Amino acid sequence: MKHLVMAVFALGLMLTLVPSDAEGQSACEFYRVKKGDSLRDISKLAYGDDKYRRIWRANRAEVGRNPNVLTVGIVLKLPCLDGSMPVGDAPPRIAAPSGDAISFVTANGYLPYTDEGLSRRGLFTQLVETAVMRATPDTEFEVVFVNDWAAHRETLLPRQVFDASFPWPAPSCDGAAPRSPVDAYACEHFIYSDPFYEIVDGFVGRADSDLSLVAEPAGFAGKIICRPEGYPTGHLDQLGLMPPAVTLVQPVSARACFEHLMAGRVDLVSLDTRAAERVARDMQLINEVSENPYVYSIEPLRVALHKDNPKSASIVETLNTGLELMLQSGEWASIVSNGLKTRPAELVN
Repeated sequence: MKHLVMAVFALGLMLTLVPSDAEGQSACEFYRVKKGDSLRDISKLAYGDDKYRRIWRANRAEVGRNPNVLTVGIVLKLPCLDGSMPVGDAPPRIAAPSGDAISFVTANGYLPYTDEGLSRRGLFTQLVETAVMRATPDTEFEVVFVNDWAAHRETLLPRQVFDASFPWPAPSCDGAAPRSPVDAYACEHFIYSDPFYEIVDGFVGRADSDLSLVAEPAGFAGKIICRPEGYPTGHLDQLGLMPPAVTLVQPVSARACFEHLMAGRVDLVSLDTRAAERVARDMQLINEVSENPYVYSIEPLRVALHKDNPKSASIVETLNTGLELMLQSGEWASIVSNGLKTRPAELVN
């Protein structure tokens, strides 16, 4: 992308009743997965409570290790009240619906790029949606938020519950340079769009520490670094800042990392510098933290797609074509400029 301007980055799918409507669902029956329901909701309908794990335990072979991620079309057994299983043959599994519509998955809390509380659900969300509309105006698409970044690439894309996930950095897959297991997995299984945006992934410490003066990655050796769960760590590996050289803490959100930082439980937060600034400002910590200006990585962010999805190549072509049109017309710059100014509605009111 030669024109790209540098810038400073439960669900449960899913249950449908077999054979009656969800409102009439009860225990000791079969239930076919579709988009829009959750194990928790169906447990409330069948048992009157949200103890969904009984359903998950009875269907581990079908569901897998993550009870929040179900494959469209599978049939679940709803245990009877006495613990036995429903009798009779389960209805056949139905393949997930296909078609030309594109389904994207992203997650909340990555300010200002992806969050349902932001205008247009974040600037990266708007960039992706606009690219599809500019390249193929008649193509239907949807963007769903699933707040489990790791599940996007580990489960949702491989099972083709969604076609694509964003935003992700693409690993270096050329040459014989050693790669981390995460990067090796990504190289083997995923393809990526052209970069929609570039971030500076840096490090933030407390203002009263001297870590902002460290000039080389080796100066962080032995420190405790916080990186939100599910966020890529390839740049940390390239900087030599993965265990055992450092201790890595991975809570569920960037906000939690800053809470750990201010409580003295970690030494540094590893985060996109613009996102870190947004979180610090929203938590009223802007004068209590300090960014290290010397140790950082520049990461182009893209849309990730699984190689086994037969639609991936055409979706990449659509995204790249739309992005190029946006760059040529100036629409890309306008979206980014406006997106960097927006704040979540609950913080504005």
